[in-house]
Amino acid sequence: MELAVRFIVADWGTTRFRAYLLEDETVLDMVASDEGVSHLRPGQHREVFFRHCGQWLQAEPEAPVLLVGMVGSREGWVEAPYAHCPAGPEEIAKALVAVDLGGNRRGHIVPGLFCEPAPGAADVMRGEETLALGSGVADGIVCAAGTHPKWIVMREGRIERFATSMTGEMYALLREHSMIGRPATEPEDPRGFDLGLDAAERNNPDKGRPMGLLHLLFEARAAVVSGRMGTDFLGPYLSGLLTGDEINGALASHPGLEEVTVLADSHRAELYARALARHGVAVVTKPPRDALIAGLGRIVRHVPPQ
Repeated sequence: MELAVRFIVADWGTTRFRAYLLEDETVLDMVASDEGVSHLRPGQHREVFFRHCGQWLQAEPEAPVLLVGMVGSREGWVEAPYAHCPAGPEEIAKALVAVDLGGNRRGHIVPGLFCEPAPGAADVMRGEETLALGSGVADGIVCAAGTHPKWIVMREGRIERFATSMTGEMYALLREHSMIGRPATEPEDPRGFDLGLDAAERNNPDKGRPMGLLHLLFEARAAVVSGRMGTDFLGPYLSGLLTGDEINGALASHPGLEEVTVLADSHRAELYARALARHGVAVVTKPPRDALIAGLGRIVRHVPPQ
């Protein structure tokens, strides 16, 4: 039986800072703030980390310190070059980038991953690699359903390859900066999501008459201005259309897929489950925080001693 490991984690994203004092997968203490990397200037990261986690560093002088997410990007504390697929906990730990915490103490930034999904193509992730390692999937497909959803192939507990979609960011762009999405009103009618899935199915070459996503997006505007669709349907419709198109691409890449593990909050996970059920694909869900902590627990056992 492996001995319990107590360690400190900063999950540092673009807009949020979250930190945990952990013992294996048990949260002993946690803090959070809005001090994501996009809100900080160069040189501020160390001060923010110490302000929130200094008491843990003093109380746990032997505890490894891991930093994950956009803290390793160009806008972060230190840029951590991507490790390359395929990669598991050991390979990722070998690519950790050290940061000086003072007093002969170091933290380690988890590097993120690069893969080449096709010759000449490129894809990257920061943070989702840790979620995938903590998903509980040794062999199969994991969908980390965030702003930029990642469809990740796991083989023997390692990340073999992955592909990213622009689903969440495209939805935000359409809603906030496009004539297509601006007419959307609230409260929203959730039935619009299923109408969007219907449109995406028409764009599936195996099931309908493919017209292309760009045409279908304009169809949404035409439906609103002609009075065929209410403005309260529009927001969920666009979400359903984009999610359905994302799933079309994923299923084309993984023919015969029967089950996907979706890492998302309960609401988003339910939407993916509804969309995938149309294709006969079962969904297992896991909260992202649980996956993150489990993944870090796998990586931390390969961190070099202080």
